[in-house]
Amino acid sequence: MKHDVDMVRNTAVDVLLRVFFEGAYLNIVLDKALQRADVSERGRRFLTQLVYGTTRHKTLCDYVLAARLHQPLDQLPRPVLVVLRLGVFQALFLNQVTFPAMVHTSVELARYRGHAGTARVANAVLRKVPQKLEDVDLPPREEDVVRHLSVRCSMPEWLVRNWIDEFGEERAEAICIASNTEAPTTIRVNTLRTNVEALLAAFNEKEPVAVKRTPVPEELTLLAGPPPARSKRFSEGDFIVQDAASMLPPHLLEPNAGDRVLDLCAAPGTKSTHLAQLTGDAARVIAMDIHPGKLGLVRQNAARLGIERVYPVCGDGTKPPLRQGFDRVLVDAPCTGLGTLRRHPDLKWRAQPDAPARLAALQLELLRSAVDLCKNGGVVVYSVCTFTRAETTDVARAVTQAESENVALEEGPEWFRQWQISPGQYRILPEKGGLDGFFLMRLRKRC
Repeated sequence: MKHDVDMVRNTAVDVLLRVFFEGAYLNIVLDKALQRADVSERGRRFLTQLVYGTTRHKTLCDYVLAARLHQPLDQLPRPVLVVLRLGVFQALFLNQVTFPAMVHTSVELARYRGHAGTARVANAVLRKVPQKLEDVDLPPREEDVVRHLSVRCSMPEWLVRNWIDEFGEERAEAICIASNTEAPTTIRVNTLRTNVEALLAAFNEKEPVAVKRTPVPEELTLLAGPPPARSKRFSEGDFIVQDAASMLPPHLLEPNAGDRVLDLCAAPGTKSTHLAQLTGDAARVIAMDIHPGKLGLVRQNAARLGIERVYPVCGDGTKPPLRQGFDRVLVDAPCTGLGTLRRHPDLKWRAQPDAPARLAALQLELLRSAVDLCKNGGVVVYSVCTFTRAETTDVARAVTQAESENVALEEGPEWFRQWQISPGQYRILPEKGGLDGFFLMRLRKRC
């Protein structure tokens, strides 16, 4: 009966059905569920942990289940399969849930989502699952390293294979492990309103909840506490939630007060507002995006941060409705997003093997458009939150060949050197320093 069902877990099933079988975006579906759910703050945290964790470890959960079921997983009713995945995730990764509690709540949920027969299946299967990760009998690494890493780190096999081909086995393993761990919450301090030291002291006034972890000037990492977007400091515009690697493109562009700056793919305005922030809100920042509905987010973020000189414009970056003559142009291009799997684990289940090459064509088109809009002597920066060869060094090679008479690669600030892979090109891999995966390139347009 309904009153016997744990409603937080039941809501998790609803969210995961959308993510696994409809291709919905996890963060969007979860946000809507949290808005509707009448649960405590503790329940909200548990719901978030359940859906993100089960999504992150889906392949491992299925591997454990397949060894204990007498039928293929795809023959199970979808809600029951999700209930079983939730159960395995809790058994392997959630110390705060006892094993008997996991079995009991899962059986009741399988009964509610199915019938007495599915409850019996859930009971029989989940009583036999391992209670810690070390007890999972993984595919032998020495027989098939791709299969081993795919199961251990819940990564699509094609992606593991690509990473091994590009980075070698040892580094690919480090990338897999890092990409399948939960990312900390990082924020960018709004230096127009406060400074890093003052905000750090404010956060840590009662107990340590924030630290400075990276060389990125405005970064702070939150260790505990409620969601930052619900804090008074957030509503007052003292910070914006953003990964430290995502703060690098504006620093590589180095805008100056008085510059005319273009952010070619701007929504939701995180980097546009950062560009304005770096100039003391004394540059004219055009924030262009092809999606008119997303420009409202640019306006909201600029208003909350107290930034006045960010101007949203709707337009296609490949056919921009703008005149030439920008001092600085940022192309934070649409990409596979594979550098952000720590934050968006559902991406790996939507990604397709042909996506990097398909997106690279668009990225090159946007980059050439940016070069055309930039004035002679100006700077163009290209960035993507991924590290596939097709979307990074291949795009760099293509644009420098196609625009050989117009642009030249140029070094960025000295402190970027730790990520440099060649002149004017920088790459952050997820296994290095706890940042998201990113690629950046800086070009100077010839006079």
